[in-house]
Order: sequence, then structure tokens, then C-alpha cells
Amino acid sequence: MAENSDAAQARVFADMLTAEIAAASSRVEASEQLARKALRVGDSRSHVWHSDEVQTQKQDLYELHRQLDALRNRFPMMTPRTSG
Repeated sequence: MAENSDAAQARVFADMLTAEIAAASSRVEASEQLARKALRVGDSRSHVWHSDEVQTQKQDLYELHRQLDALRNRFPMMTPRTSG
């Protein structure tokens, strides 16, 4: 059965959100590593800055997940694509 245009558009948007989630996750991990490193070397100002950055980035990441969940709820006929 052919996919309707709304579902096809939703799938493209879901793919974009999935890619952005991966990028946001990487940014969170990098900031967490920088915060830990700052703590190890005793740079409290950098530790606080990177820790705050982690929280901001996590909020962005949670929002991306919320958007993807809402899209999947709106278009349940969308099946997740597998990579490969």
C-alpha cells in the first residue's frame, strides 16, 4: 500500500529528528566529559559552566524526544526505519 503524503512527510521529519537526537546526545556526552575533566584538574568555574551546559543540552534532547514521540503518536502507521 502506498504511503500517504502526510505519513511520508512525517517519516522524513522523524528521520531528521532522529539524526538531531544522535547529535544532541553526542553534545551531552562531550559536555559531561569536559565537566568531569574540569573537576579532575580543579577548575571549578569550568566545571560549573560545563555542568550547566549539560543541563541545557539535556533539556534540548528531552524536547527532541518529546517531538519524536508526538510525531509517532500522530502517525502510528509510521514504522521505524532500520539503518543499513
